[in-house]
Amino acid sequence: MDIEQGTAEAGCWLEPSAVGRGLVTRAARVIIDWAVEERGIHRVEWWVSATNEAGIAVARRLGMTRDGVLRASYLYRGERHDEEIWSVLAPEWRAGKQAS
Repeated sequence: MDIEQGTAEAGCWLEPSAVGRGLVTRAARVIIDWAVEERGIHRVEWWVSATNEAGIAVARRLGMTRDGVLRASYLYRGERHDEEIWSVLAPEWRAGKQAS
């Protein structure tokens, strides 16, 4: 979180036995809402492996926009992976809350 710039990154890792219960989406909503409403953050980012379909689905459920792909940017277990960057801006977040 960079208060001066008004930016933050949200993300998580989930215990495999907890997958499919909506925990990540609910927790991320609370974190993003806190960052926007309490800390004055303008932009919240979600960085996710381009092959992580579940993580990308969370970004979509959170109302985020796919900003782009960083090709071969992440070295993991000896292999380079693409990362997607998704984001939501404070006005979009607030509008999404009102629509729900």
